[in-house]
Amino acid sequence: MKLPVTLIFLALLNVSTRAELRMPSVFGDHMVLQAGKPVAVWGWAAAGEKVKVVFAGQEKETIADGEGAWRLQLEVLNPSFKGAVLEASDGSKTLRFEDVLVGEVWVCGGQSNMEWSLR
Repeated sequence: MKLPVTLIFLALLNVSTRAELRMPSVFGDHMVLQAGKPVAVWGWAAAGEKVKVVFAGQEKETIADGEGAWRLQLEVLNPSFKGAVLEASDGSKTLRFEDVLVGEVWVCGGQSNMEWSLR
């Protein structure tokens, strides 16, 4: 009876350890990407998985490293006034960010109503 329970446990462990495509919380709907410079896009997926990112007429691919981290760079982007879709896909899951603009990005801190406080 121990053998089947062990096999079930190992099968469940194998399924649960498969990394799912994900990206950090700085990526989201209604975001603004920096214009005039190459833009880094990154996240995590299963180790060795091919990841494709599509945005503003560009399609870039990379492969997740042994720990599942991946990173690629979009070419220089021109400012936009119309929101576009940024998609990242590993073949089995697609992350879709709506209404993405390209423009000037400023990081500010110090006030209590801002995301990051100044220390």
